[in-house]
Amino acid sequence: MAKSGLGLDSESIAASTVLKRAVELDSESRYQQALVCYQEGIDLLLQVLRGTKDDRKKCHLRKKISDYMDRAENIKKYLDQEKEVFKETPGTSVGFCCEAKHFRNIAND
Repeated sequence: MAKSGLGLDSESIAASTVLKRAVELDSESRYQQALVCYQEGIDLLLQVLRGTKDDRKKCHLRKKISDYMDRAENIKKYLDQEKEVFKETPGTSVGFCCEAKHFRNIAND
């Protein structure tokens, strides 16, 4: 894997780009699109993790992957709840309890 001058390989850059987009979509309440981007970004981070030999970097990547997976799972639960509510009573919305704003800085780590 070729490294750039910043010490980031192309897979890391791609993962960061996709995850930044996920966070943007999440903060705009565009949860379905955000979920797709989170899933794609997580897959890219897993590829980076598999190619990483440095134990500290592996630990950092695992933490980030776990955080993004938690957020994606929360979004998926929310979307599933919305689907059920709309089946039962059209025009009703479920409140979203988990705020996206704390995920804005994760993509920048």
